[in-house]
Amino acid sequence: MRLAACVFFLASLTAVADGGEPVEKQPALEWIRVAPNARGFIFAESQKAFHPWGLNYGHEGKLIEDFGATDWPVLEDDFRKMKSLGANVVRVHLQFGKFFPQREHVDAGALERLSSLLALAEKTGLYLDLTGLACYRTADVPAWYDALSEPNRWSAQAAFWEALAERCEKSPAVFCYDLMNEPCVPGGMRKPGDWYSGKPFGGYDFVQFIALDQGGRERPQIARDWITKMSAAIRRHDRRHLITVGMLPWVPRWGFLSGFVPESVAPEIDFV
Repeated sequence: MRLAACVFFLASLTAVADGGEPVEKQPALEWIRVAPNARGFIFAESQKAFHPWGLNYGHEGKLIEDFGATDWPVLEDDFRKMKSLGANVVRVHLQFGKFFPQREHVDAGALERLSSLLALAEKTGLYLDLTGLACYRTADVPAWYDALSEPNRWSAQAAFWEALAERCEKSPAVFCYDLMNEPCVPGGMRKPGDWYSGKPFGGYDFVQFIALDQGGRERPQIARDWITKMSAAIRRHDRRHLITVGMLPWVPRWGFLSGFVPESVAPEIDFV
């Protein structure tokens, strides 16, 4: 295990008060690395400790794609407010369907907005936790995507990460690529197309399955194989930014058995 560090995030931007003070352009961001003792993070150039502290980002219950293309000043203002609160990391949730509305065709506009987001983060001195493959509003998920077989779905997910990594690889504003929020491996078999928990929280389904049929495989091995494929897609273009994955509790007595066992997946990612 390369790192056993926890990154804590505040619940949401709803805690931000109105009227945040303007934030002047910050000094150039340093790249972030895992510390040599594998117990935290450091700035790559100065070698000083970096302590991630920030927020999950949304605006009044909306996903970033709901307003980023039409009301960019709101996003800019929110970033200034988060910086004024002392945040240094912002976790943004990127919806798969907004980047790949059609199979094998990444949306150029979505990539351009991602570039604008990187520039905004650099300007305000904030790092981004890019949490991808989100399908929180299942009504927005392309039908073709949910109809894919496991191997083809994994390939589509890898294409998502390859497109993002190619766009982000030169920006120091990326703290990490978070492969998916709370992925799960099924114990047994699920119905065709049944990739989600079916238990929305606040109107969004945050839990996603990476397979529908365990097929006699060990669940932690499925998780490792999936992480390996996603990471390889990123590393084709970006070998510097950190990679992690969302983790649900692994507590058998509570019934929390996602298949993503920390001890098993840790060697495949940069931090837990």
